[in-house]
Amino acid sequence: MRLVIVGDRKVLMKKNLMKVTRFGGLYKSGELKRFEAYVGMLAAVACAEQGWLCTDGPVALSVGVVFGDRRKRDLQNCFGALCDALEGIVYDDDSQIRLIAARKEYVKGMWGFEISVEPYGGRKDAGQASQETAH
Repeated sequence: MRLVIVGDRKVLMKKNLMKVTRFGGLYKSGELKRFEAYVGMLAAVACAEQGWLCTDGPVALSVGVVFGDRRKRDLQNCFGALCDALEGIVYDDDSQIRLIAARKEYVKGMWGFEISVEPYGGRKDAGQASQETAH
């Protein structure tokens, strides 16, 4: 089974929207919290429509991002807010993500993203494989 989540807003970069407390700690800005709530709402609706249940197993994540201008952006910076927003809805914790694939494109004046999530069925960890062959 595969879950597909589609959004029509600009993906916010988590690293640019973290605020520092006067004691050196970090917290999310209100803008970032609202974006994560938006993605979470899209995910909850997609889960209900597509029959996806929150999983505690490993997952593979594919993210496509559309940027509405040609300003230079690092694709990996898109993951933080998106992965955090899916916690507790699509998967228990973003540490369950075992594989990430990403792409970006530019379409003047258009912003958005598409996230696909599916159970990870890749090869076993090296530690597991070596233990099995030893027995």
